[in-house]
Amino acid sequence: MTIKALFVAPYAAMENLIEECGKQQRDLELTVRTGNLQEGVKLAKQAEAEGFDCIISRGGTAKLIGEAVDIPVIDVRVSGYDMLRVLTLANDFPRKKAIVGFPAITGGAKAIVDLLDISIDMFTIRDESETEALLRQLKEDGYQLIMGDVVTFETASRLGLLGILIQSGRESIFDAFKEAATVSRWLSKSRREIERLKGVLQAAAQDLMVLSESGDVVYEQWKAFGARPEINVPIEKSPDNNGAGREVIHAADPDGQPVKIVRTRTVIGETAYWLCEFYRQPLHLEAGDAMQVHTEPAPLIIHQSEAMNACLTMLGRSLKYDQFVFIGGKGTGKKMLARYLHDQKTQGDGYFASVRAADLPELGPEEIAAEVRTIYVYAFDRLERGWQEGEWRTIRELRKRGVTLVFGMTEEEVSGENRIYEDEIIHVHVPALAERKADLKELVTALLLHFSQTLGTSAIRMSEKALRLLADYRWPGNVSELKALLQEAVILEKGYVIDEPLVDQLLSRKGAESGASPDLLSGTLDQIEKKIIEKVLEEEGFNQTKAAKRLQINRSTLWRKLKN
Repeated sequence: MTIKALFVAPYAAMENLIEECGKQQRDLELTVRTGNLQEGVKLAKQAEAEGFDCIISRGGTAKLIGEAVDIPVIDVRVSGYDMLRVLTLANDFPRKKAIVGFPAITGGAKAIVDLLDISIDMFTIRDESETEALLRQLKEDGYQLIMGDVVTFETASRLGLLGILIQSGRESIFDAFKEAATVSRWLSKSRREIERLKGVLQAAAQDLMVLSESGDVVYEQWKAFGARPEINVPIEKSPDNNGAGREVIHAADPDGQPVKIVRTRTVIGETAYWLCEFYRQPLHLEAGDAMQVHTEPAPLIIHQSEAMNACLTMLGRSLKYDQFVFIGGKGTGKKMLARYLHDQKTQGDGYFASVRAADLPELGPEEIAAEVRTIYVYAFDRLERGWQEGEWRTIRELRKRGVTLVFGMTEEEVSGENRIYEDEIIHVHVPALAERKADLKELVTALLLHFSQTLGTSAIRMSEKALRLLADYRWPGNVSELKALLQEAVILEKGYVIDEPLVDQLLSRKGAESGASPDLLSGTLDQIEKKIIEKVLEEEGFNQTKAAKRLQINRSTLWRKLKN
């Protein structure tokens, strides 16, 4: 007997492991899809309608699916080995850290923490609705790293905390496959509920919810919304109790997004239902292709170093101003700091947008949505000429609307522009990574956490010898270059620890053997000349125009000498 099973993975990084384990199951016809909580419920309901025999999922998603469908639901448990791997990953993080989850997670974790004497605090919740309030309190108490399930991880990320998702390993997945095969052979529950709702769903929209006359949800499906919106739908009786009443209701979700609800009273047999169709009416935030509006949460700013602390202190003392110039090399994180400034000034009210300096004059103030509160204007120092009076008039109009302007520059001098030196414009130096060596270990840990969660990589820490190699390198590309190198390292590394040989190999490709500067005076005259050009190019952030100008040669000559 072949069992048709759907595995609803709560997070994308789990898919590859599931598919790899599924290849060894002869009696399972396995389909893998990704969806957390209500997204997973939607996938499960769809699978039930398509004739799947069982659903496999994890944690809160499995619990919700079990309450929503009439076929067997198998919960993938978290094993002691899974917990040990997460605790090992978190142990190198130097800040306050905690595990937040249901008793099944915190109970198992406490035994391991006590046994290994690891300094990690435990906080148990009974309902997922408790998560956000608890995490906000932990953030106020100085915690910066939170471990837990998908809801805990996503809430921590949204609140600006570092999060580690407690993932299930192959042993737990194999156990779930065995249980699915056993349960599916003897358990087949009725699908009367779906049959009962077929009449209602003849008028179904893409996103809908069916309520009983008492207000209970008897069916729901969400496609564009992804999950049930937190909107209270009134269900007072229609004036014609025996007929069908249809009404349009305008409401808003918790984020202020306008939503139209079409509410219809339908009678099937002797039972009445409310069919509520939901239509999202998005805010018009885009100003063409030139401007990008960012709605994702701002990343955590790591600031152990004096240089980055000085930068954040400067911003904190200048929040009353509405014009800033950020000066820093490519890859230093100017845009990220502009987003940090936006969050500090607005406290989450309004949107953050970015636009190239050359494109901003083409956008009139009326084309930029009123919801935009901060605009990051990048590549300001790459303008061939300065802005004219009419273009600065756009800036003045935006400031009158309460918009904060942040100009990103890699050089302090801009030809033809004297206005950026006015007293009302705050200049902020964004430090290079070479000035932030005290931040390096924490940056590496944070990036390894990021890749572990997004790519499903196995590397969870870096050895001290490897870290010393990184500390000796100059990082002309700054944090962006570090991120690119670590991404390559975690993909190549099959174990849990990135060690010295791999880092040395990756740095050697950059002309930094063992992290040390090459001997520029060894070799033939042509070889020495090429080394000098490569060194200048590296120091100029691989900008050929700047390197050629510094060497007093044209770009074609520079290119020819590099090719020889």
